[in-house]
Amino acid sequence: MLQNKKILLAVCGSVSFYKAYEILSSLKKLGADVYVMLSDGALNFTQVQSFQALCDHPVLSSQTEDWHNGIGHMGYSRMDLVIIAPASVNTINKLAAGICDNVFMETLIASSNVPLIIAPAANNRMLEHFSTVNSLSLLEKNGAIIIEPVRKTLACKDVGKGGLADVNSIVYAAQRAILTDRFYQDKTVVVTGGPTEEKIDDVRTITNLSSGKMAKALADAFYFLGADVIFITSVDFEVPYKVIKFDSSFGLQSALYNQKLKKDDIIVMAAAVSDYIPNKIKGKLDKNEIGDILNLKFKKAPDIISGVTDNKIKKIGFKLEVSDEEALYNARNMLKEKNLNAVCLNVLGNTVKFGGDNTKITFMTEKTKIELKENSKREVALEIANLIKVYV
Repeated sequence: MLQNKKILLAVCGSVSFYKAYEILSSLKKLGADVYVMLSDGALNFTQVQSFQALCDHPVLSSQTEDWHNGIGHMGYSRMDLVIIAPASVNTINKLAAGICDNVFMETLIASSNVPLIIAPAANNRMLEHFSTVNSLSLLEKNGAIIIEPVRKTLACKDVGKGGLADVNSIVYAAQRAILTDRFYQDKTVVVTGGPTEEKIDDVRTITNLSSGKMAKALADAFYFLGADVIFITSVDFEVPYKVIKFDSSFGLQSALYNQKLKKDDIIVMAAAVSDYIPNKIKGKLDKNEIGDILNLKFKKAPDIISGVTDNKIKKIGFKLEVSDEEALYNARNMLKEKNLNAVCLNVLGNTVKFGGDNTKITFMTEKTKIELKENSKREVALEIANLIKVYV
C-alpha cells in the first residue's frame, strides 16, 4: 500500500518513545521505506543501535551525522512524509518558531515542502500552555496534521490529555497523508458492512457468515484516499472515521436513509443483508411446546439500496454467488433492477471465503467488466476505489 514511499520517523524525548518501534514496524509492513531520526532528548531514553536494528538506513542523530556519507539534514529531508512521534513540547515550539539549532531541527525545517504529521506526547499542562497551543495552531494552519494526544495517567502521575495517540491512529493518518486523491477529498462515502441479525424470538437470531472484513477494507481505502467516510457496520472495528452500528435489516435501513448526502457522494452497499426476515415470536420459544420440528414464517426483507432513489448519488452494490454459471447474469440483473452505477461480483470458492483475508472481484458497470486478480482485501479495496473514480 505504501510501496516505495519514503517516510522519515522523527522521535523526540518522551517516555512513550518505545511506541516509535511499533510505528516503524507497522509502516514497514505496509511497504514503506522508513528512515529514522532521533533528537538529543530521545537519546536520553534510547540508543541509536536499538532503532538501527529495525531500520534499513542509518539512523540520523547528533551522534551519527556524517556529511561525507550523506547522513545529514538535506538527505533526510527529501521524503514523501515526515512523522514526528512522539513530538515533544520543545520540538513543537522550536518548529513553529523556525529554530534550527541542531541536526534534528535542521532536518524538520528543511522538510517544509513535505506532508507533516505531529503526534504530541507530554504533560498535559505543558501541552495546554499558551505557547504550545499557539505553536500547534500555527503548524496546523500551515498544513501539519495534528494527531491529538489521549487522556490517561501520565508518567508524572498526573491525569490528563498528554499520552501519545494509539499507534494505529498514527499509521492511519500516514496512509491518508500519502494516498489522498483530490477526487475523493470533497466527497462523503457511506460503506455498509457485516451481517444482519434478524430476531426469531427475544433470545435467538438468524444471521449469515459475513465477517465485514471487505467492507472495512473499503471504508479504510476511501478514508486513505481523502473521503469523509461513514461506516455503517454490525461488526466492531477500531477506526478513525465515523462508525454507526446496526444489527437488523431495519436498523441498517434506518441508519442509511438518515444520511444527508450531496451530489456525487457514494454509497457502497457491502453489508450482507437477509433476503427474508422471520416473523418474530414474543418471549422465548418453548421446545416442550414445539416438539421435534420448528416451523418459522418469513417475510421478504426490504430492498434497502433500491430505496435510495436520488440519482445524483452514486450507488455501488456487492453480489455474492456460489456458482460461476449464473453469476454474471445475476450481477447484470442486479445492476439494472436496483439502478446501480456498479456491481462488485465475487463467487464463493477457493479464493472467496467467509472471513478470508484475500478476495477476487469482478467490477461491472453498464459498459464495463473488469476482473481483478486475487489479492488481499486491502489492496482490492483500493483498486475498487480507483475503478469507481474512473468508471462511475
